[in-house]
Amino acid sequence: MGYNSVDLSFIEKGDQLGEEIASLWSLWKSQRAQAEARWKETQQFVYATSTRETSNAGVGGDDGEGWAHSTYISKITQIRDNLIANYQAALFPNDDYLKFEGMDDEAVSLEKRQAVEAYLRTKHKLSDFEPEVSRLVEDWVDYGNCFAQVYFTRETHEDPDTGNEGLSYIGPRVRRISPFDIVFNPIAESFAKTPKIIRSIYSLGDLAREIEESPDGAYFKEVFDKIVDNREKVRGIGQDVFDKYSQMSFDGFGSVYAYMTSGYVEVLDFYGDIYDIEGKTLLKNHIVTVVDRKFVIRKQAMKTWTGRPHLYHAGWRKRPDNLWAMGPLDNLVGMQYYINHLENARADAFDEMIFPDLVIQGEVQVVQEEGSPKKTYIVPEAGQGAVSYLAPDTNVLNADFQIQRKEQQMEEYAGAPKEAMGIRSPGEKTAYEVQQLTTAASRLFQHKITEFERTFLEPIVNAEIEVARRNLDVMDVISIIDNDTGAVEFLNITKEDITANGKIVPIGARHFAQR
Repeated sequence: MGYNSVDLSFIEKGDQLGEEIASLWSLWKSQRAQAEARWKETQQFVYATSTRETSNAGVGGDDGEGWAHSTYISKITQIRDNLIANYQAALFPNDDYLKFEGMDDEAVSLEKRQAVEAYLRTKHKLSDFEPEVSRLVEDWVDYGNCFAQVYFTRETHEDPDTGNEGLSYIGPRVRRISPFDIVFNPIAESFAKTPKIIRSIYSLGDLAREIEESPDGAYFKEVFDKIVDNREKVRGIGQDVFDKYSQMSFDGFGSVYAYMTSGYVEVLDFYGDIYDIEGKTLLKNHIVTVVDRKFVIRKQAMKTWTGRPHLYHAGWRKRPDNLWAMGPLDNLVGMQYYINHLENARADAFDEMIFPDLVIQGEVQVVQEEGSPKKTYIVPEAGQGAVSYLAPDTNVLNADFQIQRKEQQMEEYAGAPKEAMGIRSPGEKTAYEVQQLTTAASRLFQHKITEFERTFLEPIVNAEIEVARRNLDVMDVISIIDNDTGAVEFLNITKEDITANGKIVPIGARHFAQR
């Protein structure tokens, strides 16, 4: 049968489990549509340079063009940048932001504590841990939600001179997951207990390399060969015919045909418990990987101590009975809208004061000299004519005070630390009064960053130690800095050196509060 007969069975028929996971992705994504719309509006205001680039556009004028001015006061942007800078400074006030707390005699020994702490510090420097956490803090502020995954990796490189393969990095890594690329059941009891689906886009080459270098060999090579073969078949079918008879859809691609011929593959990774109808088995604590929303290319039990994936979530303002949290900027969008309105309405009124409209009554002669924009108005002595200005009420200039007040409220509502910005309330104060005011003014800020550290960063660094203990099978090198002399000592380390009964505690935010 030729392709003109529209035989698409080679692509339309997939695995039932894969189609069920794809349906879950679509369902959970639709349930957070309102959150996505809010994120996009907030981002408009954060990165705007004019009100015409935001939902403020077209407001204020009868002709639909809005104000004569389109000035954008980037207050929400300044609050965002201020929050991110201060959150980052609180998390990493110095290099000693991690502390190992042992639970038995061996674990509390100085040698064991130094080994564990030095191992993580070394890996964080080599894996760009702090820049990645900075990206997570940006998500936390921008979207109110941030997501991270911890995994163990062996990265190699080829020496261009000898052709020998060398080990460039071995150890744990933290990967940011975009809030747009992960879905889960939003009404579940907790993020740790709900199943999760992560969407990724691979090139065919990247996916082939992932399959080849997979440490556990869990990918199904025959499925990869099938999706490559499907793409070769699609290229022999006309786009109009294919799009007409294929009902699939893929985010970010104009059509199914464009997706199938793009050289990219959509990958959905499911983590959690799911019932396999075809196999009539409960897949408990499994990872199932689906490509093209049809075919299962990997299915295996998760190899973690808890049976749960190393996926972590932090929310800025938690909602009752909804795992999608609000961000600090969400409630400020309307106030940003308001100060833009006041600024541009005030600017329009000021223009009217500089170039006011004229009111001409009676018989008035207008004379304009050739080549000159200046006009002369002649009122007959016996006539009833008059010329006067029509200026707006000057009370409109009081909008400056309203804008200033609204900006101050936005700072307070976002929990931005005023003292960290160099803002000091007026009046003479004793040292105790200054300390008391500073503590009260930054209480919301300190509460948020401490919660982020305890509920998000702490599980992440402990997961790094876990994956290292399970996967480190070679001798590694770490650096230890002598606090007294500043000398750096390099030590060989094995899995046994970092195996201890205890946990890692980030203390950056708590140290920041004490200081």
